[in-house]
Amino acid sequence: MMELQRFVTSVIEAMGGIVQPTEYALCSVLIPDEYSSIFQGRTELTLSFDYEVAQENPESEFITLGSYILEQIINFAGSRAVSTIRYVTVDQLTLNNAVEKMKKFLNANREQVEIRSAKEVLGLYVEFNYKIGYMSEERIEESREVWINMQTGKNDIKIRKNKSKIFYSSDNTNNYPLSLHKNIMEAFEQAYNVVKEEATRNSRIGVNKLELSREMNRITQYYQELLAENSKKMSRKGISTEKINELSLKSEALNLEKERQLNEMMFKYTVKIDVSLEYGILYFMPLIEYKVKIVSKGTVNEIVVYYNPVLKDFDMQI
Repeated sequence: MMELQRFVTSVIEAMGGIVQPTEYALCSVLIPDEYSSIFQGRTELTLSFDYEVAQENPESEFITLGSYILEQIINFAGSRAVSTIRYVTVDQLTLNNAVEKMKKFLNANREQVEIRSAKEVLGLYVEFNYKIGYMSEERIEESREVWINMQTGKNDIKIRKNKSKIFYSSDNTNNYPLSLHKNIMEAFEQAYNVVKEEATRNSRIGVNKLELSREMNRITQYYQELLAENSKKMSRKGISTEKINELSLKSEALNLEKERQLNEMMFKYTVKIDVSLEYGILYFMPLIEYKVKIVSKGTVNEIVVYYNPVLKDFDMQI
């Protein structure tokens, strides 16, 4: 339910609309006039995302799978590139006992860790939402989101799992310098590859390997028998050279036909996949950027470490 509310909120905000949560699973929505046709000519709506909440607020539109408004929103999101910018709000951007906490993160002794500098920066996390289609006997679709940490260059699974902890506004309320070490196109390609690899793995799981194996064996055995019979004909006594050449050509034709049918069968049982970007959300998040010196076995390394106040944890620049 929360995922559905997030999605609808993201799309409406991308339209330039305003979504104001009024209570649990209930929102007041203002829609720009240019998109009123999507909502049956209305520009002001109340949306509910929970059945009981919808029952308690009969004037609201219940948003669930198959509902008219949700279908319209999905069609809108699929018809154009939808992106949203959000500025993460945090109570305070401070960290006490930074060295102690950092040495645990780095698995190092206190004597090995020295903080050379620390400053507040504005980091960026990009949430890419993709639609994956699996096509075999029938088409199945699913959604997949990937979060790219633009400071570290990682596919950030931890922030994705903890996204419910993120609070945000549409305005930037601080003047921290931007700290990025990856561009959006690189992040998009990385996220796309993550989804494509996962979809490919899932498509292999979806193949009925036992039935495919039976069909492949059936075709192979059938043509092996035909080729064996043809070979016996070629080994007969007194057979003419002309007949041998004719049977030899027939063997080549049988082998070609066998390969063709095997390829067709493989194609039939292979799940075809397609991946498309539905929308992206940019989260600008206040972070503390530390430049850290680590001394280990006579070797000195300088690294950049980020403290994330939402997760209350560190990330290290790759």
